[in-house]
Amino acid sequence: MKKKHITVCVYARDDFTADFIKNFLLTNPHIKIVDNPWASDAVIIQTDLLTPAEKKILQALAQRGNIFKVAAATNYSPGAVKVYLSRIYRNSKSKLHLKQSLSLFL
Repeated sequence: MKKKHITVCVYARDDFTADFIKNFLLTNPHIKIVDNPWASDAVIIQTDLLTPAEKKILQALAQRGNIFKVAAATNYSPGAVKVYLSRIYRNSKSKLHLKQSLSLFL
C-alpha cells in the first residue's frame, strides 16, 4: 500500500519562524514541505501576517477558486481582490509571481 504524503506550504514573517515550523513538521514522515501554495494540501500562515480583510479574501479564494466569484462573495471589486492578493503575496514573501498565480484563477 502506497503511503499518502500531505504537502504543506509555510509562510511566516521571518525565516527563523518559517524554518522552525518546517523543521517541526518534518518530524512527521508523512508531511512534505513545498513552496507553492497552489500545489499544497495545506497552507500554514503566521497569524499576524495578514489583515482581517486579507484573510477574508484568501479564505474566499480557497473556497471559490476564482477572482470574480471572490469579488461577488466579499462585495469587493475584482480589482480590489487583485490588490489584496498582491499584498498577501508581498507580505508572505511568496515565490510565486502574481501574474502566474492569478492566471490559475482567471
